[in-house]
Amino acid sequence: MLRSVRVRIAAIAGTVLLLGVALPAWSQKSGHFQGHAVLLNMKHSDMKTPEGHPYKGTFTGEQEGLIFHNGGGGALDKMLDRAHYIVQYVGDAGTSSGYCVKTFTTKDKHQLYARCDWKGTSTGSAGTVTLLGGTGPFAGIKGKGKFNFVSVSERVNWDDIEWEWELP
Repeated sequence: MLRSVRVRIAAIAGTVLLLGVALPAWSQKSGHFQGHAVLLNMKHSDMKTPEGHPYKGTFTGEQEGLIFHNGGGGALDKMLDRAHYIVQYVGDAGTSSGYCVKTFTTKDKHQLYARCDWKGTSTGSAGTVTLLGGTGPFAGIKGKGKFNFVSVSERVNWDDIEWEWELP
């Protein structure tokens, strides 16, 4: 019986220790994230409209890379540092605008989801980003911010992104 009590005490102490380490990391309920990403063009498809159609066409594509937090030392910054980053986009060739979905996957396989709305610029595109939630510690997260996407070469791009976030 004494052994059983010791085992329970050790289990409780371990749980308290684990919570003491894990909870302070997410004790922050809101904050500011700023990151810099490197993305490679993985897929791109142009769909041209028939001759004479008033719209020029549409295009879709996918980019993949890594995001690095750019300042700050909060839990969200650390979790997203070097996270796998996928951008899937749809655009209107006539207006040089569109939308995209962004997925960030951390080393621990938690995912953060976002949507962006963009307009073309002389170097790429820029627009707004809206956080839509996620898995694990990102469940219920909301936020909004902006991004500036630059085409560095035919294959390589960078994305400066920042947002304000809030947990429920």
